[in-house]
Amino acid sequence: MKLWLLIPCCWVSAVVAMDLMVADAQQEQGQRSPTLSFCQARFYEEDDGRLYCNWAVNFRYACFAWWPTNKIIPAGAKLSEPKVVGKCGNGEPVYKLHHY
Repeated sequence: MKLWLLIPCCWVSAVVAMDLMVADAQQEQGQRSPTLSFCQARFYEEDDGRLYCNWAVNFRYACFAWWPTNKIIPAGAKLSEPKVVGKCGNGEPVYKLHHY
């Protein structure tokens, strides 16, 4: 077997091993991936470092949730300010929040 055939295999194996070590380190440190949440503007409230709203996984569900949810997002988890991304059928604006 020729040596030059083994070099790419070793390089790919090393890259995969590094990616796995980074992923393991992030999980041990409790880091999470950023996510998006949606809610109706009338329910959005910031109080005592917490964000309350009728949080939903997408725009459509935010329009159908007519009450605040039990999900509370820490204000420090915000990656951006809430942004209006559209309106429900009743005219209520819907916010999109990028957060951890």
